[in-house]
Amino acid sequence: MMRLDAQLLIYVYMGICVSLLAFNLCYIFADAAKGRRIKNPGRDISLLRKRVMSYAQTGQIAKKEHRKNQRMLSHVGKLERFHWSAEKLMQEMPDETAAYLSACEGDSRYLALVYQKKDELQKAYFARLLELYGMGGGEKYDELKKVLVEMTCSPSVYTRENALRVLYHSGSTEAVVRAFVQMSGRGVFHYGKLLTDGLLSFSGDHGQLVWELWRHRQQLSDDYTLAVMQFIRMSQDGYEEEFGKLLEEAGEDQELRLEALRYFRKYRYDPVYPLLLDIMKGKQDMGWEYQAVTALTLANYPGAETEAVLKGALCHVNWYVRYNAADTLVAVFGNEEERFADVLEGKDRYAREILLYMLNRSRQRKGERGS
Repeated sequence: MMRLDAQLLIYVYMGICVSLLAFNLCYIFADAAKGRRIKNPGRDISLLRKRVMSYAQTGQIAKKEHRKNQRMLSHVGKLERFHWSAEKLMQEMPDETAAYLSACEGDSRYLALVYQKKDELQKAYFARLLELYGMGGGEKYDELKKVLVEMTCSPSVYTRENALRVLYHSGSTEAVVRAFVQMSGRGVFHYGKLLTDGLLSFSGDHGQLVWELWRHRQQLSDDYTLAVMQFIRMSQDGYEEEFGKLLEEAGEDQELRLEALRYFRKYRYDPVYPLLLDIMKGKQDMGWEYQAVTALTLANYPGAETEAVLKGALCHVNWYVRYNAADTLVAVFGNEEERFADVLEGKDRYAREILLYMLNRSRQRKGERGS
């Protein structure tokens, strides 16, 4: 009886091994066949080419074709093949293909509702294709934008970023503002540099976008407000008064106040100059970080008072404050040692050393440019 049980166990084990081998072979062949279809999608390219040429001639897409697109592209495998075909045709006939894909905006709205229910990887891929081929629609806030705004709160950074890129590319101010407010309200963390760079890539009216974002500032967390402020600094002036009030408000977040200082380094605003001097003199209850940034900001406010406070900052206990003060002094007032004789002949060794370093560096750079 024991011998029979052992033989039966061996046969069962051999059967399992054969089944696993057969499964692996079928999977390998199926995967290879899929790869060939994707890399050489001849039939798919021919079909898409025919549709593109038909649209170029008639300027219309039949309802039957829309329904077929929606049904077919609801499967990620077929969406991937569509991607390869579209990429090929964009090289052959870019204008005609771009026009056809743009005309498929209605299909995008339907597919967005489908892919919203799929896993994060498929959602991210779908959003990437919308951005890649300009299928995110125009500036109007519609059902597609609503789904994309919801995608910006996804737990996946790829889904969030790809959805945001579609909104930036569409030029829809309302959609971008809604996305920022919703992400902030739900506590979604997104890298600040990605947010700022995305805003800078916005295809619509930057002035209108800035105005709307700043109008909704109270609904944004400090992280999102910082990204908006960086966007403003890099794109336009006109917010000196708002940033000045923010800088004066002691209850504001430190990073926001530092960003305001950087703004005034780029855009001169004379009413804030006395505050900058007070910060450097230590009259304001602010840390060394403010003095370090203010030392650079004062490069935009040359004058005797600026020179005096910067020379005083060369004796600061913090290295970064001394470094930035010396950098601004040499950049604004020149690299002649005679002008800084009072510092170079003074008793503060650290002030002398940092200033000499900046003077030598400045002369070396000028020599390199001259040669």
